[in-house]
Amino acid sequence: MRGFMPQPAPVPFSLIQFILMACIISIGMGQFIVFAVLAPLIRSVGLQEIHGGLIISFSSIIFALSSGVWGRISSVYGRRKVMQIGLYGYCCGTLLFAAVFYAGLQWWLQGTMLFLALSVARMLQSTLMGATTPAATAYMADITTPEQRVKGMGLLGSAHSLGTILGPALAAPLILLHLLAPLLAASVITLLTALVVWKWLPRHDVQAPHAPIHIGREILRTLHSYFDPRYAGTLLIGVLMFLGYAMCQQTVGYLVQDRLLIGPEQTASIVAHAFICSAIFALTAQLLVVARLKLAPSTLLFLGLPMMLAGYVVLVQLQWERDALIAFSFIGFGFGLALPGFSATASLSVSAEEQGAVAGIIAGAPALGFILGPTLGAILYEMHTMAPYAAAALLNGLLAMAVLRRNRKQKAI
Repeated sequence: MRGFMPQPAPVPFSLIQFILMACIISIGMGQFIVFAVLAPLIRSVGLQEIHGGLIISFSSIIFALSSGVWGRISSVYGRRKVMQIGLYGYCCGTLLFAAVFYAGLQWWLQGTMLFLALSVARMLQSTLMGATTPAATAYMADITTPEQRVKGMGLLGSAHSLGTILGPALAAPLILLHLLAPLLAASVITLLTALVVWKWLPRHDVQAPHAPIHIGREILRTLHSYFDPRYAGTLLIGVLMFLGYAMCQQTVGYLVQDRLLIGPEQTASIVAHAFICSAIFALTAQLLVVARLKLAPSTLLFLGLPMMLAGYVVLVQLQWERDALIAFSFIGFGFGLALPGFSATASLSVSAEEQGAVAGIIAGAPALGFILGPTLGAILYEMHTMAPYAAAALLNGLLAMAVLRRNRKQKAI
């Protein structure tokens, strides 16, 4: 009699969701660790504010293009495989980024050569790390019904918020050891997450033809997808929301150091704590408002934008450490409402077969905002220290009015 291999027990739905959240948590931790230490690192290696903005802008262009491509690749070759590529890529890319900064701190690389090396390292990292979020988002869309979609996207939003809490919380004590220690920790965390995905996340087959992927063609398709009329308006609102956020996030380290007249380690610590406040309030909004009240996605978007505006106004008159904490608490709460609203609105605008592609577009929205946001914020900051925050407040006010107007039009139809 022929023996048989026992079938593995099915993975519980809650465990699958937890693993998807772990992927987003690890990426969120890594990103906000970088944001917390970037400003003091830039000044410590002798570069200027504009250099930090350009490094993030260049990498954001790559991320915006690669996210859409990776979303489509995940529909052909599988979400799980693409998630692993992104996590392993983030691990190696962060190590490379840290190594270049170490060369700068030792004065082995200086000036233009250092700036170019940092830009290339970050762009290589962005090429691969752009795989994780769209694949995880598409996986969540695949395993949830349209009625569960807002809750599913809210879980991923909560995971991102939790990552942005844990990242700065981990960075704050590690900064005391060395400015690069948080980057090394981020590499280890993403490596461990990749191993969890490999070990426990089940393969998920999607109904898409297994055809070769032509990278150039996929990039063109991604660019074309950003103008899809079904979600182009929502995408524009999301991109501009992230642009305003990027202007403030990437310059707040300089603002804190200049206004409070403190050193790089103290600056990084205060910025890390501000990001922790932001993430705690974002998570609070997602758990208490998004998950429980079951508001429409457009309503969440409308409620979140004015809250972020209030935070930007507080930054305009920052004089004490507590002002940074208060400002980012407002920004975080608003972001916690607006981000799930944006993601769910875009996801619900397309069919099930297109979730991989639209997940890439959703994941690319922050990168699109970060293409111009950091550089524009640095330019405005050099003109006047209040300029980036006043501009972000004005932009969010206009976006809130645009969302309100669109909601009224939809109700009238």
